[in-house]
Amino acid sequence: MSIDSQRRVRILAIEHERGTGPQRFGEWLSEAGAEVVVTRPYLGEVIPELGSFDALIVLGGSAGPTEDAENPWFPEVRDLLRRSITGEFPSLNICLGGEMLAVAGDAPITRRAHPQIGIYELGATSAGEADPVFGALASGESAGGATTGAESTSGTGLPAVLFHQEEMALPNGAELLITGSDAPVQAFRLGEFAWGTQFHPETDATQIARWLDGNDLALPAGKTEDSIIAEVEAHDAALTEVGRRLAGSFVDFLSARQDG
Repeated sequence: MSIDSQRRVRILAIEHERGTGPQRFGEWLSEAGAEVVVTRPYLGEVIPELGSFDALIVLGGSAGPTEDAENPWFPEVRDLLRRSITGEFPSLNICLGGEMLAVAGDAPITRRAHPQIGIYELGATSAGEADPVFGALASGESAGGATTGAESTSGTGLPAVLFHQEEMALPNGAELLITGSDAPVQAFRLGEFAWGTQFHPETDATQIARWLDGNDLALPAGKTEDSIIAEVEAHDAALTEVGRRLAGSFVDFLSARQDG
């Protein structure tokens, strides 16, 4: 999805730790016509003012969304997300970013007894089908079902990578857009255009292998590091289709706001 505009859509992405950048999702955003600027506060970089950007993306990471002592920029990020909730600017927030959005919306975060790691099959809700960004995923739910190691859900057709132990509840007033597995809040919208996901649209098997290397999380029952990498590899075509569609839909949404 390309855009014709006098000015490219500009997106600020906040990366919380090494190895958790926008990856190919950033490439798909650029492919759709956006300029993506990554800031890395864990390296001492200052989070720039949002005035020159059309949207914010908050990426994932291994920390919990309120672990401020180890990540002193977290309160600033949650404040930005509160501003997004009130309609100041759009944001798309992935995994840890989605959890931070949930916290900004006063939703509780709990620690799961067992993490979710690997491929899980998700599906759109009716609100998701009508959403201006995530509706693009609902229109493509024939992208290929996830079967290898995936938990069945009420929705179908959206294989996604999960890698988390913290679990968010749905904030009051939020729309549940994508659901599935026993962590049912997989994507939501809070306010007019603050979106959060639990799943990772940006990752691939190579990055998952790096995350698994040295990770002290207990793996889900019946899975090994090799089996998780294999299932992500097996679903790469569908993951690419879903991620590229989401990136393009987000840029289209931002472009329409810019033109309006």
